[in-house]
Amino acid sequence: MRNKNYLLPLLAVLFLVRLIPGENAYCKSVSVNTPGETNAAPTLENAWEIFGVYHEDPGKIDETIALTEEVLKRDPGNVTALVFLSRVWLTYGYVKARSKEELIRVFENGKNAAEKAIGIEPGSADAHFFYVANLASLGDTKGLFNSLFMLPEVRRELETVLELDPDHVNGLAMTGALYLYLPSVLGGDLHISEVYLKRSVSLDPHVSSAGLYLAANLKRQKKYDEALEVLNGILNDRNPSFYPDWVENRKYAYMMRKQIKQEMGGETAKKDEASTLN
Repeated sequence: MRNKNYLLPLLAVLFLVRLIPGENAYCKSVSVNTPGETNAAPTLENAWEIFGVYHEDPGKIDETIALTEEVLKRDPGNVTALVFLSRVWLTYGYVKARSKEELIRVFENGKNAAEKAIGIEPGSADAHFFYVANLASLGDTKGLFNSLFMLPEVRRELETVLELDPDHVNGLAMTGALYLYLPSVLGGDLHISEVYLKRSVSLDPHVSSAGLYLAANLKRQKKYDEALEVLNGILNDRNPSFYPDWVENRKYAYMMRKQIKQEMGGETAKKDEASTLN
């Protein structure tokens, strides 16, 4: 079964979303044939195969959506397809969307697909996860007020994800990111965040977005050596959970590593200056 990973940014103002899919959002196998090579109707495996190379051509995301919608025309109650579609719309928002209007449209689409899945299978942790990921992204796109307004529902949905699956890697990561980016007056807490993020990374060290959030947490706490160890692990990963997302997240890992080294240099300079003055 495919592992998942997506950092979707977790809310720029309150929390970032680029997180990360649930196992049920992915297909158990991948067909070696594409729809154009046979006369058979497109399958979810075909859609997944195309989605697996979106880093080479973002247009593959559109093809993935079209194929998945074809699957759903034949089988509207296919929860796996609905959850997968929600995940793909989320990726579309962070990879392809170029305007606020487009972002709102795609995150609404992703939220609606997950909501349908929840209506059919309320016990699907992945459906609840992608619902809240799209919801949070939608709130961030609409602005700070909407993000604050949606915060109680975001909390409830994340709690639901972890009640349904306490080891949900992406649910743990998004919860940790929420505690990381929320101001303390709204419940933000670096130490609680670190616990959730380390738990997520321990369950699947190859989910690059969870590692990025953990590195960001450690950076905020000035635990620079630990943060660099996490980032180097991402950059040197030879078995990422989902390669296209890792390609995207690797860019953030490089940038964060550079920032940390600059901050470390600044801290060293301050210590040297203080030592000179003494």
